Amino acid sequence: MPERSGAPEIDALERAFAEAHEGGNGYAFASAPIAVSALLDLLDSGAHILVSEGLQADTYRMIEGIRRRSAGLRVGFVDMADLAAVEQALTSETRLLWIETLAGPRLSDPDLRAVARLARERDVYTAVDVSAATHVRSRPLEQGVHIVYSSAPGLSLGGVAGGTRGGLVAFAAEPGFAEDRFAFLQRAYDALPEPDQAAALLDALERIPEEMAARTACAGELAELLAGETFVSELLFPERGAAELSVVFEGTAGEVASALARLDLFTQALSAGRPGTYWHYARRTYEAVPDEIRLALGIPDGIVRFGVPAGEAPELLDDFRRAFG
Repeated sequence: MPERSGAPEIDALERAFAEAHEGGNGYAFASAPIAVSALLDLLDSGAHILVSEGLQADTYRMIEGIRRRSAGLRVGFVDMADLAAVEQALTSETRLLWIETLAGPRLSDPDLRAVARLARERDVYTAVDVSAATHVRSRPLEQGVHIVYSSAPGLSLGGVAGGTRGGLVAFAAEPGFAEDRFAFLQRAYDALPEPDQAAALLDALERIPEEMAARTACAGELAELLAGETFVSELLFPERGAAELSVVFEGTAGEVASALARLDLFTQALSAGRPGTYWHYARRTYEAVPDEIRLALGIPDGIVRFGVPAGEAPELLDDFRRAFG
């Protein structure tokens, strides 16, 4: 069991995040990378893990750029929405599935219950990043997942806590050795948020339902409007709805980048999914990858992921028409 911080703001944040996900205990960290690092420290050196294709940049850097070398992690990438591919990628040495909801440029949306059931049959832990979906759209712990995680940007909606860093973790209600170990790691890292940081995140957490309802409604309407535009080659919007959508625009990567720069109501994101931002994969995630390899990986020049703000869809459509028309 975790030791309480002694700061009421931090305790309230941890409790609220756990309750939002119908979990047991919550844990708050001063930064998202520290939270991810602590979760990875649950694994033995040299462990094999499977992670979602199209990971958020910060998580990718921590797993692939740091822990693969420092902890000898063996990392496999898989589309978690393809259950057969997940089953094939699992080995007798796999210890963790790191799953993102609405992952990558095509907003891959896995069946968490099916993935969690498969993992439990193999005695493999599951951790789900709900930074993009939030607890409004996805409650993984109710579907058999062991651990849920969110970065502060996933809570920074509508400008609330917009400059706040942090990471939040909740475990399923079933206690176990892994959570005992994690509670120890939280104390060992000495990386709790400051009380004012925790208060800002709690404020954002409490406002998520209203914000996400408005954003999801706007995104659904915008998807319908954009689908008929000549500058749109393909539009990707999850069947269950979301506050994000992806668009494959006509044109080269350079032409699309120039048009994106002309948008007034969207700006370039620091991490994919923030409201009112875009993430152009050819110029960000795959900028250093040769074009022929990127295209072979299924990443076209014009694919862009948008975090839709709470606004008027026709106004957003006009912005796209001005930029791409």
